This record gives sequence, C-alpha cells and structure tokens, in this order.
Amino acid sequence: MKPPVVIDNERKLEKLVNKLKKETLLGVDTESDSYYSYQDRICIIQISTQEEDYIVDNIALKNIEALRTIFENRKIEKIFHDCTNDIAGLKADFGFHCKNIFDTAIAWRMISGEHRGLAFLLEMHFGFYHNKKFQKWDWRRRPLQQEQLEYARIDTHFLIPLRNMLYSELESKGLLQKFKGSVKNLENLEKTPKRFNPNGYWRLKGAQNLDPKSLDVLKALYRYRERTAERLNKAAFRIINGETMIRLARKKPKTLQEIKNLKGLPRHMKKQGAKDLLNIIKKATSEHN
Repeated sequence: MKPPVVIDNERKLEKLVNKLKKETLLGVDTESDSYYSYQDRICIIQISTQEEDYIVDNIALKNIEALRTIFENRKIEKIFHDCTNDIAGLKADFGFHCKNIFDTAIAWRMISGEHRGLAFLLEMHFGFYHNKKFQKWDWRRRPLQQEQLEYARIDTHFLIPLRNMLYSELESKGLLQKFKGSVKNLENLEKTPKRFNPNGYWRLKGAQNLDPKSLDVLKALYRYRERTAERLNKAAFRIINGETMIRLARKKPKTLQEIKNLKGLPRHMKKQGAKDLLNIIKKATSEHN
C-alpha cells in the first residue's frame, strides 16, 4: 500500500476536490472524539479512491466547505461501513447532507442475516487483519503520527472492492432493490445532541441494589458528574466512572481524606473535586434524613 495522503491545507484540499469530482465510487469514514468529549465532533475524514487513500485533517484546515460538492453529489457513491454516526456527524459538524450512500454493514446483514464489524469482513474477504489498537484514540491530538494514519486509512482502503463484491451478491440474491430502498433513508439521519437525562443514574450497574438513602446520594453525584462533563466538554465517565459513583453512594465518606482514599477516583478529582463530592454527599444525606 502507498502511504495515505494527508490533506491539511487549502491548496491540498482544492487538489483533492478536483480529483474526487472525477470519481464515481468513494470509500468514506470518520473518526471523532466521542471517547473523550461530552458533545463529540469529527476530527478526521478518511476518503479512498481506487488508487489513493486520503486523510482530511479538518482540525488543521478549519474550513472544509469545498467537500460539500463531493458529499452532496448524487453521481458519486459514498461507501461506508455502519454509517449512522458518520452521516449524522457530517451533517451536524459541517452541514453536509450526504447523498448516494452504500453501507457495507447493511449489505452484509441483508445477505447473511448477521451484523458484523468491518474487521470481520476484511479478514473474511481479503485476509487482512485490522488491529483495533487506535479504536479509542484521542483523534483531537496533533500531530497525527504515521501509525495512526495507517490505522485510519484501513477503514476505507478496502471499501470499494468490498462494495463491489457485496453489490454482486445482492444482485444475484434479488435483494438489490430492497437494499437501495433501505439505504435511501440514511440520507435523512440527524444527530441527536446529548442532553442531560435526570433519570440516567438508574442505568448505572449496581444502582438497582442501593437503599433509598444511597440512591439519593447517587442521584446527586450523577447530576454533578453530567453537569461538569457538559461544562468541560469531557466524556462523563472521565469525570467519575459509574463504578466509583456507586462506591461513593454506598460508603458515603465523611471526610476529604476518606474521599481521596477511595479506590477508582481519578487523580484530578482527588486534587480539585474532592471538596465538591464531600459537600454533595453531605447535602444528599441530610436531605434524605
């Protein structure tokens, strides 16, 4: 494989768009910061033609409006694998209304009845093992290293030949029209902004086993965590994870030192948030009484 081409300035973007306008099939994927941010955003866009793999660094570029003509062009088929988050993210972050979509995950599900990840299909059809080492990588980080670029490009490198194989199978099984009707609806996908759910604490593992007093503490801790995560735009579990909140709710520490000694509490919370946690626990406990 040739090294992927990084698009990180306006001149490169202009050249890329001119090339892509001549294509009829494009493999597309995106990487976001969903593992790190409360409201996630796309950090890179991978695009593959039959000859080249491109990594569009939209953080470096700031403005990628030039790509609208590609994503909204019905003459160019955009091939994704499990595209829900990608389509919704492209619309929410850049205003791109993606047209003419082929989703290899949906195609495979119609053919086999199985829901499979891309790594499975790459190994099955191409004998390629896709190491998911960077699956939870913070794609906001710059500069992008070669190892990360190589990882990212694999998500689109095989999509065109995979699409062609699946297209033939859909056709031979008489499923093509059904598939086309199914993917047409994907064009209307919208991203739902994350909003505070006051009852979300019930979904935490172990919440159902708490006594009423501990449940009140958990509810208050959960509210604090979600509000803090939203304010700092950090993934909620990176403020305090669910297991630690359950532990706090059960033990109800009465001193700062007890909180700081608690297993699983992140270092930043021990340094800056311990007093907040102590006050929350005291308030929730007294209100219950």
